Amino acid sequence: MRARRLSYIIAILLTITACKEENEFSMEYQCRFFFDTNIHNTSIIKNALNPMATGIFVSVSQNWGSGGARTIHAELNDGRTRENVDITTARETAITYVMGANNGLLIGYSLLGNGLFAFDKQCPNCLKEFNQANYPMDWDNSGMYVKCKKCGRRYNLNNSGFCVDDGKARKLIRYRASYDGNILSVHN
Repeated sequence: MRARRLSYIIAILLTITACKEENEFSMEYQCRFFFDTNIHNTSIIKNALNPMATGIFVSVSQNWGSGGARTIHAELNDGRTRENVDITTARETAITYVMGANNGLLIGYSLLGNGLFAFDKQCPNCLKEFNQANYPMDWDNSGMYVKCKKCGRRYNLNNSGFCVDDGKARKLIRYRASYDGNILSVHN
């Protein structure tokens, strides 16, 4: 009887824990981005993928150049360091990128040591309020925050994407992220 009750309690705790993690990552907007740092060894994206260099985030978006070539635009949270990375290898061009609600991701390691984060670059509150993905954010406060151009809300990248101006506001939309030293993967 006691063993049965204990296994029941463990099952409930596992269910609660699984639901918490599941809800932490968005499934509402498709996200699928892979970046091979072996192919693009000098890319500034690697700056944000160093777990020892916490607090460095990079904004990435997908653009289409002349002739239909795909380019990844990257910008570090210093607001000055930018680059365009051409996606040209057969392996890369075979992958279709979907970058969240509005073609933009914010990726980096938190200063608080909570691991690698990948957030949607779209303001989650304006997205819900106006029902359209037209409100990307810019770097603010030396790149520690991002700020919505529409509503002015600021979000702390190092504190799980919580809004710093409004305790009742939605936090940033988060996606699963991993980096194995070669491949960055951001996805639902």
